[in-house]
Amino acid sequence: MPGDAIDHRRRSLLALAGAGLMVPAPLLRAVVVKQGGPLAASASAVRAWASAGRVDYEVLYGRMALPLGRARHQWSHDGARYRMSSEARATGLLSAIDGLSYVQRSEGRVREWGLQPARFEVERGGRRREWSEFDWAAGDVALYRDGEARHAMLRSGDQDVLTLWHQIGLVEPWAGEISLTVVTGKSAAPSRLDYLPDEAVEVPAGRFDARHLRAAALDGSLVLELWLAKADANVPVRILMVDKKGETLDQRAMRIQVGGVGRGR
Repeated sequence: MPGDAIDHRRRSLLALAGAGLMVPAPLLRAVVVKQGGPLAASASAVRAWASAGRVDYEVLYGRMALPLGRARHQWSHDGARYRMSSEARATGLLSAIDGLSYVQRSEGRVREWGLQPARFEVERGGRRREWSEFDWAAGDVALYRDGEARHAMLRSGDQDVLTLWHQIGLVEPWAGEISLTVVTGKSAAPSRLDYLPDEAVEVPAGRFDARHLRAAALDGSLVLELWLAKADANVPVRILMVDKKGETLDQRAMRIQVGGVGRGR
């Protein structure tokens, strides 16, 4: 494979690591919602959400689990508004390649039923590339790229790719599927959520009793599996992604810090 093609593929893989659910799908209207209502948490679960935290990950590629880079996810909130980010960077020899960094940021409101994004943006190689602005009163999200906006419908419970990680941790276990739209920097993709049996997961930060969930784009472009540490504020300690070509990225927590208490190396 030519060098330029290899670099492009590595950039795409690193973007996946930063994105969580990076779905390059066309704009489609939402297919809503869970049986009986949207992806909503109880008020008590929202009040108990940790006010700040950080998770550092190793990022591994393919069946051989080849090291690709590191990622860091951080969040904070005051009970009314939240901020969060995810930053993925190449390590080793790949770190010398310009532009091999991917940062996402989300900010918005903390509501009684969970997180309501107001703004989401994507930065590649130090430059802001895409951003999204949510107008919940109008039921619309504007997706900007290169100064041009496209629009998609919003409905209660829809999330961006960062808030999804936390919102599903705030929701009680459910049976069956939940459908919602997941907003990335350049698309609004109908996706399906499934709650899988709980299981223990081993990562560099330790062994965790975890909630296991799957998110899948309806167009088949990506499947995302999340393991949320039940005794550690339901933070995502493992994130496994499989794209439409069957290629995998595996983010495994190296260190987690929630409420001033850390764990891992």
